[in-house]
Amino acid sequence: MNRNLLSIVFCLTLLLLGGGGEEGGLMSTPTLRAQNVVQLSNRPITIRGQRYWIHKVRKGETLAMIAKAYAVSQDEIKKANSLTRETLRNRQTLLIPRVGLQRPQPVTEQTGTQATEPVPVETAAGQPKRQSEEQRQMMQRESERVYSQGNNNHDAFRKPTEAVAADTVRTGVEVVVPEGGTVIFGGGYDAGGRLKPIDRNGVLRVVALLPIQPGAKTNGRFSEFYKGMLMGLEAAKREEGLSADVLVLNSGASGAKVEEIVRSGKLDQADLIIGPAYAEAFEPVAAFAAGRGIPVVSPLGEVGAEGNPYVFEAAPADGEAYRQVFEHFGGAEGTGSEGANFVLIDHVEHPDSATVNLIERQLGDKAATMSFTSNRAQSHAMDVWLNAALDRGMENIVYVPVNRADALEGVLSHLSSINILGKYRIKVIGTPRWEWISNVNFDLFYKLDVHYPASYHADRSDPTMAEFYRAYMEAFGELPSPYSFRGYDVIRYFGGALKRFGSDMPARIADGKYRPQLLQVGYEFRQKQLGGKYCNVNWPLVHYKPNYTVEVIR
Repeated sequence: MNRNLLSIVFCLTLLLLGGGGEEGGLMSTPTLRAQNVVQLSNRPITIRGQRYWIHKVRKGETLAMIAKAYAVSQDEIKKANSLTRETLRNRQTLLIPRVGLQRPQPVTEQTGTQATEPVPVETAAGQPKRQSEEQRQMMQRESERVYSQGNNNHDAFRKPTEAVAADTVRTGVEVVVPEGGTVIFGGGYDAGGRLKPIDRNGVLRVVALLPIQPGAKTNGRFSEFYKGMLMGLEAAKREEGLSADVLVLNSGASGAKVEEIVRSGKLDQADLIIGPAYAEAFEPVAAFAAGRGIPVVSPLGEVGAEGNPYVFEAAPADGEAYRQVFEHFGGAEGTGSEGANFVLIDHVEHPDSATVNLIERQLGDKAATMSFTSNRAQSHAMDVWLNAALDRGMENIVYVPVNRADALEGVLSHLSSINILGKYRIKVIGTPRWEWISNVNFDLFYKLDVHYPASYHADRSDPTMAEFYRAYMEAFGELPSPYSFRGYDVIRYFGGALKRFGSDMPARIADGKYRPQLLQVGYEFRQKQLGGKYCNVNWPLVHYKPNYTVEVIR
């Protein structure tokens, strides 16, 4: 008896035993699985008079195989799903136009011929008969898939494309150049992590290294950062009794320039160093700080220096961005998202492949993947697909890793338009970059119960923020920017911590109990390795509530 005949006999045996599929249909037998059988859908849907099967792409299936299995053309499938390419993603959900009431039989990749698939046995009530638990477990084991690997490579804050200041601004804080001798560069890291003695009642000496470059557009942003620092120093003086001198040095954007500054002795008397902003210019200061026991803060991005306990990265660690998202909205047992319907939207024109891969690895088979296009001619098709993907009987958690404003508004507008009567319960999950998107209709955020991780969110309704706006505009005659907020928070946090704890500052902030009043969501520092740098792992969730209020979930 040949291999194909054995497969057919096995499938028929399951049918005679009463093995019917549930809503998604039976999984293929081990033999057919090896041949990459297209497993046909048992989920029909009718939208505006058009009938479809809802098909979930499995590993090894191609557009040609799926078209042949359902007896439709590839062009018909591409048109129904607004596909601009023939390559399919594992776990992608497709709408297959129904050409008849009966399903065609599955097609194997090896032979290109039809193979027998168990058809659900109808009960008197017209419902599929459930397979036995033993059969179910066997089929579940056969359905395990190897997921594609990707990297969590968000780079929103690694190298700021805009940042701070060619001009020097003073607001009552004395700016001085500390005297100092020479320094021998390159002594390596001191693994002890103990800070040098700090006079908590004396004047804190702060050096800020900012990458000012001739003609660079980023200079204005770094100016805003510095102005925010000055405002933060005033607040720390008022609330903590901090007295500080600030020296601002132009670090350029190269390690050579920074090493020149280190050799000049201008950092020798510093109690706190802020910057440089770029990873390629950070190492000379990191080594110097370790040799002198001086805390050095990276204000804007990741800078390496993994084994240096004197380095504090204020920018949130990329790898922690979605930790709380998945804890709340990953479908884990015992959470509010357990049993939810998951949808992942992959934008055709503006993909965020790294985030899509991250979400797919986390959610696995729980998520249906949609290829969304901004092509207006495909607008109806997008509505059809979304209606097929969403479920009226449960909460729908829709992940939207789209970061371009016009593309994002297109996705959210489609979601909102098909839910105008409130027939679906939808919760949209965004990306950290949504915090920086401004030219979008935020009414959609409230309507769609948007959540996204953000470590730089500032609540503009908070009294502290309102007072900052007033004082900043009075001092500088302009509105503050997010870079102003960052400058304020960095000096307010670390200056206040050194004033309060002195040399014990690292251990005291690591216990999470130091929480000064900041403009943005705050910091939570952890050492990822013993004797290593301190990373900010604080990624709270910003929630746009349907009652038109915003909350921060920590």
